[in-house]
Amino acid sequence: MKDSEKLILGAVIVYLVLCAFGGSFIPTQWSFVQKQPSGGLPPPTGAVGMFDMHTKGYNTLDVSTTYTTGTGGQYNLYWYAFRGGWILLGTNDQTVELTEFDGGYLYAVPKIASGQSLYVDWSETKAKNPRVESVSYEDVDNDGYKDFVFKINMGNIPKPTTGNPSLYFYPYFLAYEKPTISTPSDLTGLGTSKVTKYVEWYVYFTNAKKAFAITKIELVVNTTDTTKVTIKSVAVPGMGSISGDMFGSPLKGTNTLTWSYQIGSNLYNAHYITYPANVLNKFYFTNELDIDLDTGDVLSYTITIYGLNVDGSLTTLTDTVLLKAASS
Repeated sequence: MKDSEKLILGAVIVYLVLCAFGGSFIPTQWSFVQKQPSGGLPPPTGAVGMFDMHTKGYNTLDVSTTYTTGTGGQYNLYWYAFRGGWILLGTNDQTVELTEFDGGYLYAVPKIASGQSLYVDWSETKAKNPRVESVSYEDVDNDGYKDFVFKINMGNIPKPTTGNPSLYFYPYFLAYEKPTISTPSDLTGLGTSKVTKYVEWYVYFTNAKKAFAITKIELVVNTTDTTKVTIKSVAVPGMGSISGDMFGSPLKGTNTLTWSYQIGSNLYNAHYITYPANVLNKFYFTNELDIDLDTGDVLSYTITIYGLNVDGSLTTLTDTVLLKAASS
């Protein structure tokens, strides 16, 4: 073997070993390669001392609507450090102290004030605060409820001539409203051969600039015969068309078949239906079905949409249509 071939072979072996240790065939994705935090910020080395922290809240669907903290406000903002456990450093507009043990990071935790119908819009908050590197959903104060925790890179904040370096954190919120589900007409005169039909359910809001978090869609028909109803697709606003295959095989009950599509389980991984101003107030959950009935069949087909209140508790929207072989 020529020396040049040996060098190439050696380089290939070294590369493969590094790939094995790094967990990727792409060098920039190797686990041991130091990566710059998201947003292009350098690692926050040397971010210690006193910082004046401020906050102002906004409505995602109406930025002219702002939210305040404290007595009479809509939310409160808690500043935390993580030092082997969560340490509360202050609340709302507050001067906080970071030490070398904090690694240059401060954590912001917005909490909705009692009686306020608001969701924390974690994705918009992350997008509008470039120093936020990541978002988690956890119980930092051991009150039994999970909160959104925003990890803030505090590196290289300009220091003024006098006073402390300062930073504003802008949380964004969605105003909650539980929508109403429509009541489509029954499907009649379907006959006794296979036909494709649509149940055009939609939800609508009473007021604009509102939102509703959904976690699951459940569909139930009162038969155990899997040949009578096949789900081809279900529309989900903001997500597109979900194929029937994604609902999986139906769960057989005593007299029913039940299909479920799980979107999420909490306020962090739920899907938010939003109703901005000047858009059509109809958010469709159209069901495309293959129906193959026998003479005299009258089946009940029910949709249940599982949603979340602002405290994370479950609420539902439900409606039923009849599937009839005959026309009356």
